[in-house]
Amino acid sequence: MGQLKLKDLYIGKTDGYNEFLEYGSDVCRNLFFEYPNLDISKLLDGSVYYICGDKGTGKTMLLKYVESLIADNPDTNFSQFIRFKKDVDEDQRNQLKRAALPQAPFEEIIESEIPTDTTIDCVLAWQVYLIKVTVNRLKATECGVFERNDTWSKLCSLLDAIYNDKNDTNPLKKILPKIKKGNVEITAASVAKLNLDLEWTDDSKKTVPFVNVGKKVVDLYSSLTPCENRIYVFVDELELSLKKTKKYERDITLIRDLIFAVQYMNEISKLNGYNVFLITAIRNEVYQHVKSKGLEINKPIHDFGIQIDWRQKGGNIQEHPLLKMLARRFQYSEEYHGLTPTPNIYSNYFLPEVGRAKVPIYNYILDQTWYRPRDIIRLFSIIQSVAGEKNYIDQQTFESVKQRYSEESWAEFEEILTVKYSDREVGGIKIALTGLQVPFTVSDFERSINGKASVFEEVELLQKKKVAFILRDLYDIGVIGNYGDFPRFSFKGEKDIDPLLPLTFHYPLLRYFKASIRNKENRLDVYK
Repeated sequence: MGQLKLKDLYIGKTDGYNEFLEYGSDVCRNLFFEYPNLDISKLLDGSVYYICGDKGTGKTMLLKYVESLIADNPDTNFSQFIRFKKDVDEDQRNQLKRAALPQAPFEEIIESEIPTDTTIDCVLAWQVYLIKVTVNRLKATECGVFERNDTWSKLCSLLDAIYNDKNDTNPLKKILPKIKKGNVEITAASVAKLNLDLEWTDDSKKTVPFVNVGKKVVDLYSSLTPCENRIYVFVDELELSLKKTKKYERDITLIRDLIFAVQYMNEISKLNGYNVFLITAIRNEVYQHVKSKGLEINKPIHDFGIQIDWRQKGGNIQEHPLLKMLARRFQYSEEYHGLTPTPNIYSNYFLPEVGRAKVPIYNYILDQTWYRPRDIIRLFSIIQSVAGEKNYIDQQTFESVKQRYSEESWAEFEEILTVKYSDREVGGIKIALTGLQVPFTVSDFERSINGKASVFEEVELLQKKKVAFILRDLYDIGVIGNYGDFPRFSFKGEKDIDPLLPLTFHYPLLRYFKASIRNKENRLDVYK
């Protein structure tokens, strides 16, 4: 039996940012497990600055972990954390698009008609913002990273003039200055002493083209004199607006250009010897959506990125990185409570085999996941909530959480699907999948749609879509896979669905969809 009650374990949070907020930096650093093929030093020295991975694979946890390492030397290392999803709101996203436009009368209709032309370039707008974030963060310090010389003073003064917000103490608060018809309002007096060649658009010298003043900001920044101290700027949560809307198209452009802006800013640092490092986390699905638009972002991500992948091919299953990650959390919890860590938590806290099929505990736990830390944390957080007083996880414990785990897992897939489908269409997909016999075929799924369309309006919407495309989308995110002795799923590395082979749900979702399973005796059993 285990040494601790389940309720006393540090299992974690499904969101890495929330985990650091809840537990604090010290605890999270002890919980952190460095997965294979990860060299933290490459993130710290600037040779890698794109962290790629599927949703729930630990990108934010990695960023926060690196941020905590930097905080060990607060006198010489500085950092700033930007959360795209939270810090860049709707108005600011529209403003970024506006900054990239040529002089055209888009501003009069910007709130109702958001331009979606993916040939528009927002890189300069992002560079100005990232420079502003860096400078404002360093202005609060007395030393380091850049010499406080005349060029530094000019850059600070120019940023103050174009943003024109003396009360802006938060470096993230304002993404861009107010822009109208591609121009920024600047009073000549505010920049008179800077001796800058600005292209005034009016005789009274009140407005300057954003492109002109943006390039001046980049030029001044590129002319700074570096010092030894370091600053790291982290950009997280690069997520697309839900559903196929103009906001979605806008975000594709914004994220694409933010990816390039991060590259250009890091190039400036390398060319000039700056200790300024920008690191961003990118979800694979976002990267694929951007790339599908024919946008060339694969080269920088390939050259300067790492892919978080928790799969293990071959070897001892007990050495699987996800199982070791979970073990680390059990063992740290024991240490925290003054106990000697259990060498093998699986023999002390778990039954050795699960179910009538006698599945080894190691295989059973992995079978519940999509090979992501978030799945492990979700499963065991639910176990904690229903069996917190226990110190041993038995068959009854696993049975008691299956339904809730299945429901919460599907809820996440619903969110992913809403990037491509409306809420009602996602509801229709759920209804069409419910009660299917496993294994099923493309024709079976099509018959389910046609049979339920007359009763459910949500399902009727799917009749306008190609069934094969829906199944491919479900396969790509891991809801379904190809059935057989060696099932094929996208999260196992099999990238493409085989529509000619039978299909099945991933094991944890069988209960949610109440699938009936044809056994070897050709009898149907409803999965309850």
